[in-house]
Amino acid sequence: MSINVIRVKPGVQFTTIAPGGFVLLDAILWAAQDIGHDVTITSGTDGMHSGPDDPHHRGEAYDVRTKDVPDKDLLLAQIQRRLDAAHFYVFIEAEGTENEHIHGQVKKGTTYPPVQPVDDLSAGDL
Repeated sequence: MSINVIRVKPGVQFTTIAPGGFVLLDAILWAAQDIGHDVTITSGTDGMHSGPDDPHHRGEAYDVRTKDVPDKDLLLAQIQRRLDAAHFYVFIEAEGTENEHIHGQVKKGTTYPPVQPVDDLSAGDL
């Protein structure tokens, strides 16, 4: 029996992990086990991204290597299957290039976990 895990490229940092980041990591781990192959995170909170508000810097986005995975589309599908599409976005970025990878993040314009309006709280929740 093989146990498939998440591996991390040297130099990748996880300075902070937001709640949505933990959900992404869980989905990536389960996907590795589903496809029977270790997967490697190539970017966490480290590196140059699209600016200070980039979800990587908030611990809400990760990049996963595709070049060593037997079926990148299956890996993508297995990650997506474990995530709520209303709050998460996962796709193959830079497909067909040397920089190809799966990028997953908390969906732009959303908050994870969703903020429950005060009106929805029952008396027992206060």
